[in-house]
Amino acid sequence: MADSDKVFAGSIPKFYDTLMVPLIFQAYADHLAQLVAGSSPGSVLETAAGSGVVTRALAPQLKPDARYLVTDLN
Repeated sequence: MADSDKVFAGSIPKFYDTLMVPLIFQAYADHLAQLVAGSSPGSVLETAAGSGVVTRALAPQLKPDARYLVTDLN
């Protein structure tokens, strides 16, 4: 393997948000947000939030008085 094949440089979050999220995760996040919001929850715990794609999809759909706690280890 060439040394250049081992290098992963640049902003990983930027590449993830601009390439991976739209390609793989956005449709899933939108669908999940619709399902969760449809149950009108009073509180939501989101774990492993990562880039926040589900958070951005769900937060605007929750009731104004809903509690939303979002966590991620990174």
